[in-house]
Amino acid sequence: MSESIVQQLKEDIIKGVYVPGERMKILDLAKRFGVSQTSVREALKVLQKSDLVTEVPHKGYFVTELSLEELMDMWKIKEELWSLAFSWFAERATNEQIKRAKECVYQFRDAYLENDVDKAFEANFALTDVILEGCGSRKLVSLLQSIEDQAKRYRYLSLEYDDNLRVSSQYFVELIRAIEKRNVRKTEQLIREYMKFSGTVLRKNYDKITSKMKESQAIQRFIKI
Repeated sequence: MSESIVQQLKEDIIKGVYVPGERMKILDLAKRFGVSQTSVREALKVLQKSDLVTEVPHKGYFVTELSLEELMDMWKIKEELWSLAFSWFAERATNEQIKRAKECVYQFRDAYLENDVDKAFEANFALTDVILEGCGSRKLVSLLQSIEDQAKRYRYLSLEYDDNLRVSSQYFVELIRAIEKRNVRKTEQLIREYMKFSGTVLRKNYDKITSKMKESQAIQRFIKI
C-alpha cells in the first residue's frame, strides 16, 4: 500500500499537483488514499530519501524546493552521468534494446508533431528507462534514478519552452542513429550537447517554470474548494 502511495505522490509532484514548498498534510493524504497516517508517513519517508520531500522538525513534510543554482548543479551532474549511460548503452546494449530505444525516439517525434507534452514526457522517460536497462551498470542506474526523481518535474514543464520539443526530437533521432552505428564517441558528444541545451532552457525559463508551479497549486486549491 505504501509503495502505491509513493508512486502516486511521486507522479503528483512531477506533474505539479504538489509544488515546491507545499506542505504534505498527513491527515489529508490519509483521507485521500483511505489509509492510516502510518502508511502515509512511511510513503513520505521513502520520498524523502529521493529528496522529493523534506521533513522540517515540528512542522511536517514539504515538497523540496530547488534554487536555480542547485538545479544547474544537478544538470551538470546529469550531463556527466547520462554521457556515461548513453556511451555504455551504445557499446553494450543488445540489438533488441536498441530497437526499443528507437521506438521510444519515434514516439517522442510523434508527440512533438502532435504538440503533446504529456505524450512526449512519457516517451522521453521510456527512452531513458531503456538506456538504463542496457547501459550495464547497476550503480549508475541507482545514481541516475535518484537524481531524475528530483529533475523530472522541471523537465516536464521545460518542454513547453524555447522550441524544446522540436530540438529534443532532433537530438534523439541523431542519438539513435549514432547508437545504431555503435559510435560511442558521437553518442557521448550528442548527449552532452543535448544536456547543455536542456540546462540552458531551464536557466532561461526558471522563473516562468516556478511561477507555473505556483499557478498549478492555486488551481488545485480552487478545485478542492
